[in-house]
Amino acid sequence: MNQNRNKDNDLQRAIDEIAQKGGSNGPKSGPQGQAPASQPPANVMPPAAAPASHGQMKMPSAPVMPPMGMPGAGMGGYGRAMGYGADISKVKEAALKELFPIMDRVEVEPEKRFLLFQEMLNTMRDKAVIAPAYEAARQIRDDKVRADSLLYLINSIDEMSL
Repeated sequence: MNQNRNKDNDLQRAIDEIAQKGGSNGPKSGPQGQAPASQPPANVMPPAAAPASHGQMKMPSAPVMPPMGMPGAGMGGYGRAMGYGADISKVKEAALKELFPIMDRVEVEPEKRFLLFQEMLNTMRDKAVIAPAYEAARQIRDDKVRADSLLYLINSIDEMSL
């Protein structure tokens, strides 16, 4: 029983040490290039904590995790910053430009399709978006929404023609 407690303490110390280092450094090598016995191997998950005396569980401290949000937000592959930096409007514009040629594959209601084209017009200011936006507006069933969409297109065309 005493050996289990010592193993639990060794394991807890190793987990605490890894958590303090942020897990970014690999295990330190001992004399023959092996990890010291007090540290678990880097690629092996530690076993669940064994019950401490009197039936209580000793919970290991969790490693420091990055803040919550979108996974990899602002980061490219392998933890490198994206070329767009912190300017998400450039990311949005790039995504809209990439979406435009494949809009015929997007399965959405006509109102939503027009809103996507409207967003493309606002962001890209490209005249090539007008014709598909017009076709999307024509397919809107609600007369009021269709009229508002067509008026938006007319105003956009006027602004782009100046």
